[in-house]
Amino acid sequence: MGDFNIRDAEWDPSVSSHPTAGQALMDLADSLGLVRSLPELPVPTHYSNTDGHANSVIDLIFLGMSCAQVLHYIELDLRQPLDHAPLLVDLSISPENIRFSRMVLKRNSDKENDFFSSVTLGLCALNFSRLDSVDDLDLLSKAISRVISNAWDANARNITVTTQSKEWWNDKCRDALATYRHTGAREDWCLFRSTTRSAKRSFFDDKIAEIASTNKRPWDLMSWVKQRKLPAVEAIRYQGLSCNSLPDLWHALHSSYNATANRLVQLSILDDVPCLAPRPWVSFSMLEMSEALKACSNVSAPGPNHITWRYLKSILADGICASGILSLTNSCITL
Repeated sequence: MGDFNIRDAEWDPSVSSHPTAGQALMDLADSLGLVRSLPELPVPTHYSNTDGHANSVIDLIFLGMSCAQVLHYIELDLRQPLDHAPLLVDLSISPENIRFSRMVLKRNSDKENDFFSSVTLGLCALNFSRLDSVDDLDLLSKAISRVISNAWDANARNITVTTQSKEWWNDKCRDALATYRHTGAREDWCLFRSTTRSAKRSFFDDKIAEIASTNKRPWDLMSWVKQRKLPAVEAIRYQGLSCNSLPDLWHALHSSYNATANRLVQLSILDDVPCLAPRPWVSFSMLEMSEALKACSNVSAPGPNHITWRYLKSILADGICASGILSLTNSCITL
């Protein structure tokens, strides 16, 4: 779904041509197994604000083959001052069919500790002292990436996320449930219930302690999906008048940022500024790196390499690893 900015007779009856870009778009959609959704009422999606320019159809929706018969709606009433009309489509999605898998490391688990150890040993084995060129820097960066990737593949496990997935579920709960399913004994059922209660208590106690003392974010306990009352705001005023329309707002913005557009600038005043001698770049210190890491959040989302700030703090707790990464950081500036 989006503004493809292509006018083609295939979807825009106001034109008669078939440009190369339109055919390329359809070929790409076909290669991805997608089909173009048809509008329930064929009307323009783009309304030009320029006199003499015709309205057009440049906003399209592509759906999977299973939804080839689904029509979309062009909501002209929701366009308001915009030049594009919103497109809406209703898709039938069953919650129980939403299942996806991902690789994870259970927090504070033995596998996570093994991951830290593998990465630490792998980084300690690398040679950070020979960084004489950009090629050396590139080779070392790729070696670090391989160390992290191999450690992740060796310790992370694949899980299937469903609507029944719980954050507090652990290996003890899984083993207790498997035992009960195998025996069907009442005492094993009681043991399973006891295990799950203990897992819930431990999980939420840790959450409360983390929110109360570690990250100090009590708003994490709040629900952010409810409708909230917007704060009271005051209309923007320019030259004593309220800006209650888009033209007024644009005039205020344009006048404020371009008030000195036509004024002459005397660059000669820069001649009186003394020229200082260039100074060499001061290398980052271990204290600067540790202070910068300390300010980073432990609950941030990981990047493509799966490394979070919490992981990096644990890995760089090793002095050899920290010295190597610091050397790599300074080389990125000096080379």
